Amino acid sequence: MDSQAGPFGPSSQVTVYATSRKSRRSKPNTHRKYEAVLERFVEFFRDKESIDQIGADDLTRYIIALKKDHNLGANTILHNMIVVAQFFKRQGRAGITRGLQLPERITPLPREYTTADLAKFFKATYDTERVLFSTFLLTGLRELEVVHLFWADVSFELQTVRVTSKPELGSYPKRWEEREVPIPVQLIQLLKTHTRRPGCKFVFFSSKGNREYHMLDRCKAVAKRAGLEPAKFDLKTFRSTYASRTLRTGFDVRTVQHWMGHKSLETTMRYLVPSQEVHARLDQVTVPGLDDTEASPRKAPAKELGQGGRRRLRPRSEASGKGSQTARG
Repeated sequence: MDSQAGPFGPSSQVTVYATSRKSRRSKPNTHRKYEAVLERFVEFFRDKESIDQIGADDLTRYIIALKKDHNLGANTILHNMIVVAQFFKRQGRAGITRGLQLPERITPLPREYTTADLAKFFKATYDTERVLFSTFLLTGLRELEVVHLFWADVSFELQTVRVTSKPELGSYPKRWEEREVPIPVQLIQLLKTHTRRPGCKFVFFSSKGNREYHMLDRCKAVAKRAGLEPAKFDLKTFRSTYASRTLRTGFDVRTVQHWMGHKSLETTMRYLVPSQEVHARLDQVTVPGLDDTEASPRKAPAKELGQGGRRRLRPRSEASGKGSQTARG
């Protein structure tokens, strides 16, 4: 963390906590996320001389600021407060966030690319881009898993790719669990024709032969080239599209859970959603009478309509009176 961030200073409890997390088995990406949360926390409470001066009311103001000033969503705010709660717990103040009014966690529907959009997207790709984004779509790997994919992780004989630890690069599988994912012959053929850089271990490399960290930029560039909306294209949606389509194809949930590297079966089951490409089949569902284009429209009888074409309702007393006279007659 920035040693000049607020009066907490480099010897503050916040800095010590962040440093202690880094020294443990915290993955670099996870540590960066914790640092970002704690830096925002320090900045908000820069007028406090000590964290002991921060109470529940102060944390409530902080939650409001996360929403209004930083435009954070409910799930991101919850993640921020979990980090803050862990920090306070390490300082002997466990439970300080327990009584706060936190937003409810929102479980969004999984996003999925349509067949039409994928066809347009891949038609606009160059050769290397086609291999790159086919790898995302046909393996379900996370971004950093593709970034750190070595040729040694690819088995043409077994038709698999492996997600493995690479300590020398600070790259570890999520939850520290390596896994193997089978891949279709279509991707095998693409990888076989993919350009290799002499002396480079990476399947996808930068212009200097290092890790390629601009995959998202390349994804949006292809979307723009294809006449699609770049804002709607990201790398994570390739992964959710893979999960939804493999489940819909008939693979069992446990198998897809392993391929995706999910901790819980519940996470994988979120992708058990119906296909969105159903309109052509829905249009074949007809209702008798509604598809009769030759029938002329029928209007309600004039005696049932009042002024302005509205149906006239008789007062209850009038209706009941008329009925009484009829009964007596």
